[in-house]
Amino acid sequence: MEIMEQRRFRRVSFVTESFIAAGNQRLKATLEDLSLRGALLTLAEEPPFAPGDSCSVSIALANSNIVLEFEAEVAHLRGMQVGVKIVRIDLDSMTHLRSIIEFNSAEPDEVRKELSFL
Repeated sequence: MEIMEQRRFRRVSFVTESFIAAGNQRLKATLEDLSLRGALLTLAEEPPFAPGDSCSVSIALANSNIVLEFEAEVAHLRGMQVGVKIVRIDLDSMTHLRSIIEFNSAEPDEVRKELSFL
């Protein structure tokens, strides 16, 4: 089954600086898109991890001191891109994540419905 067919949560394009840490390595990345359950990042260097590995992601919001942080699992790797599934996120980060997705979605009401699946 294709990854797009497996998705229950809508993704929005949201490009900004981010970091992904796994083990003792912290890599700079660019966030490409995100959903209520995951994110797609492009790394600045070769990924040192594999699907199934645990990691943490930090996303800096431009022109703000807000940083979204969450624990994740590497879902897939394609070249320099890594898809992650959120496994743990604090309330503040979840609130900001929801706002970002609602604001950038063509269907914010559908995003609100997705919250019931979390």
